[in-house]
Amino acid sequence: MIDFRQARLRSNPRFRLVPYDGLQTPELNAFGCLRDDPDFFGILVPPQASALPIKSVSRDAALLFLALTEPACLPHLLTSLFGSSANDRLRQLVLDGVFEVELEGQFASGPAVLQKLSHETCGHPSSRVAQLSSDAIAYAAALESLAVRDMAARLYLFNAVPSTLALHRRFATDDRLLSFLSESGDTARRLQSTWSSEPVSESWLAWFNAGPVPGETYKLYVSPMLDDLPAVFAIAVEAFAKVRCSHFKLGRGAYGALRPDKLVAYFARLDQLQTAAELIKPSARGARAQGVPFSAPIDPDGLLSWGMDPPRFEQVLTWQQQQSWRQWLTGRIAVYAMGAKEAGTDVQAFVRRRIALDGVDPSDWTPDLGIWRGPAGAEQEVAA
Repeated sequence: MIDFRQARLRSNPRFRLVPYDGLQTPELNAFGCLRDDPDFFGILVPPQASALPIKSVSRDAALLFLALTEPACLPHLLTSLFGSSANDRLRQLVLDGVFEVELEGQFASGPAVLQKLSHETCGHPSSRVAQLSSDAIAYAAALESLAVRDMAARLYLFNAVPSTLALHRRFATDDRLLSFLSESGDTARRLQSTWSSEPVSESWLAWFNAGPVPGETYKLYVSPMLDDLPAVFAIAVEAFAKVRCSHFKLGRGAYGALRPDKLVAYFARLDQLQTAAELIKPSARGARAQGVPFSAPIDPDGLLSWGMDPPRFEQVLTWQQQQSWRQWLTGRIAVYAMGAKEAGTDVQAFVRRRIALDGVDPSDWTPDLGIWRGPAGAEQEVAA
């Protein structure tokens, strides 16, 4: 392990630091929302041939980048900027290629130096959902000529079941989908008596109870195969009513019914989510699970899993403001996979090690609850 406070570091000369006043129109469109943030300095532009995204930069990060234009050892500055987390923060920035560390007389950064920065190993997938996540990363590693945002979208949709024209016709309207889910009428009556319904987007139908929606939410994913969806939906709706989750949503149309995260419920507390899962599990036993990649498993097959709303950042781009847990994860994984591919190193190994530094256990994709106590970092990415 390297103590970065005692190592010689330098800013990666291939990156270009641009203050806000020097931004061109495309960057202004992407980062203009940060103009009034007193901590916002500008952007960090990666090498021209790189597919890695532009990052927004705080004043402290800009100070460090400028201070390390020439190689130096800056223990006091690092401690003043990052405190006790200086080593973890610098390890992230070196792995992301922003800074370089001197190793055996040469400066290096990025995925190529992973083994030299840490001898820790990440465990193998410990559940079916974790194996789906590993398969998704392997799929991303095989993709060619994609932008980061496109790769993130492919990861997000991984394990969706292909649709057919017949299914699109079958679920062409919300009424047809709801009729499929509540043939006996009992589920429809419960929905009408307990919840208020509204379509929240082109992709989702949502039901809300009378209580306020909490600012921080835990989310329960319920992921049966299509044929088992009506029975599991009825069981889940009853459980949600008993626990009084703030709201839940269902994917619209054929694509919504076939996506892995087709049914998502929101809770103010983790123990409420766990109670709902315990109510669903016995009655749903025997239902075939589809499984939601990049979520933390609750049962071995992946019928039930969970996540959280992503960390609140110091600086948030307009297109990132409504990110879900899985969008937050797949966006970061896409960046890390792209960096590993460009460096010619093992994509799986690098992604798993790098996401662990973000506070997510890659053996089961369980989040470290501590990363939600404050901002997760000042630098944000925007896909080109």
